[in-house]
Amino acid sequence: MLLRFNVFTKISLLVLLLLIPVLSLYTYSNRESVRVIENEIQSGTTNRLSSFAAQVESNIYQLSLYGVSIGQDSSIQEFQRPDFKGQPYERVKLSVAILEKMNLYNAASKWHSTITLYFPRTGDALSTEYYNTITYQESAFTKPFLKSWEYMGDNFVWYATEPTTAMSNPQSARLITKISFPITHLKTMLNENKVNNSGDPFLFNASQGTIQNSSAHESKIAMLSQKLKDSKLGDRGGFRTKLDNTEYYVSYIKSNSLDWYYVDYVPMQQILSPITSSRNLFYTSIAVLLVMSLAVIFIIYRGVQVPLLQLVRGTKRLSSGDFSVRLNHSGNNEFSLLFGRFNIMAQRIQELIENVYEERLRRREATLKHLQSQINPHFLYNCLFYIKNMARMKNEKAVVAMSLNLGEYFRYITRSENDEATIREELSMVTNYLEIQSLRLERMRFTIDVADDILDKTIARLTLQPIVENAIVHGLEPQAENGEIRIRGYADDNGQYRLIVEDSGVGMSDEDMRELQLKLTKPLDDQMGCGTWNVHQRLMYLFGEEAGLSYSASELGGIQTMIAWSDKTSHKTIE
Repeated sequence: MLLRFNVFTKISLLVLLLLIPVLSLYTYSNRESVRVIENEIQSGTTNRLSSFAAQVESNIYQLSLYGVSIGQDSSIQEFQRPDFKGQPYERVKLSVAILEKMNLYNAASKWHSTITLYFPRTGDALSTEYYNTITYQESAFTKPFLKSWEYMGDNFVWYATEPTTAMSNPQSARLITKISFPITHLKTMLNENKVNNSGDPFLFNASQGTIQNSSAHESKIAMLSQKLKDSKLGDRGGFRTKLDNTEYYVSYIKSNSLDWYYVDYVPMQQILSPITSSRNLFYTSIAVLLVMSLAVIFIIYRGVQVPLLQLVRGTKRLSSGDFSVRLNHSGNNEFSLLFGRFNIMAQRIQELIENVYEERLRRREATLKHLQSQINPHFLYNCLFYIKNMARMKNEKAVVAMSLNLGEYFRYITRSENDEATIREELSMVTNYLEIQSLRLERMRFTIDVADDILDKTIARLTLQPIVENAIVHGLEPQAENGEIRIRGYADDNGQYRLIVEDSGVGMSDEDMRELQLKLTKPLDDQMGCGTWNVHQRLMYLFGEEAGLSYSASELGGIQTMIAWSDKTSHKTIE
């Protein structure tokens, strides 16, 4: 009873210990997610507002730059000469030319503006506002001009003088330039900004009010304007505030040209509500999961722990040599089958002990088949990818050739009556493979020279093909010039059979070849090719440790791979 209580308690504590870090990590993750999203909201709002402000300031800067530079125009310089006043025809002709230049600038500018030129020396005035009579009145220019644009009615107005030092005393200027643009340009840009983004931008001035987009929330902007008036605003920044029980993030940037603020605001909670809902759902799920876990623990204890204890006691008696032990289980589940198998095992244990030698042979045969099964997909994948690429390139000849070769390959490997093949059969398969590769590369040639007396010798199926494939992929394909594959085979004076595959590829250093040779004897890892490793392992399993692969430099310039084995080691008895 004490044992069952302890197991149950341990499982319960394990569940609680698993839930506690999950809760802690999720709470921390949720808090960090909220913080990151809040920062992103603030950063995104500020960036959008900065982009909008930059666009407006760019247009205003172009207008201001034109107002400063227009006085340098030669025709305007000539028009304001006092001695030119006595030539009425020339003055009218020159005034028409000046107006054409100002209209051309308006046509090229993004914002249509009204440009008026006052000439204090001659008392003349020229303006692109054709429907109003503009005259120069000296009394209108007694006060110094501001450096920023002034808001007058529904327009923003800015003055420039020539020379620029006359800004503080306009009556001493040779030329006064007045440029104005309507606030409709700003409203249009506010509308475009709102369509492209999720905010509600507007312009704010503490003494002159706001300029809003067409679909602005006037009530919210009115409340927000009051908060902006009550706040001490810098050149740029942001703050959080609540409007109608909803938290907003407000971002503002001061315009140096207009002496107004660009303002935008976004609701925080509306964006964070999915995270809040997800958090509440997670905590509810954890509570339900805890209750269900306790119920499952009890069920598992009754259905699993008790039968396991009975099975442990039976295995202890069996390990002590009591083969008469039998297990009884009244339930109808997997443990009933397990107990039945246990009883059968107890009856046949003696027979299994006597047949241990046969079981070792079967285990070795299973290992060989497992190693060979890893070879087959290696070539299949290459063929399928090649067919796909050739089909995409509309190379019907190559597709047909590869398909026929793939059919021959499957006919070859599906002959399951024997895991071995003759060298003649292996060479036939490799010949087809090389012909396909020659068709694909168009710069490869190959020769096969194998002695007739070893053609009927048996070897593991699919031993030669991975070696040839490696020579092509890693040796010939990386180089630009033509390549050659040479296959030779013979039996030496010591009764060993050898198949040699050489290539004229890029080759490798002696140190790399030694490292590659060493990897053949180690367990397979991600850095070792599956094909060559399997070939080496199968040769060792079939013909003993003296068989296998070895690498050396080839006289062709690439790598020479030698496959060596001996009949005297074939099918060696397992000790």
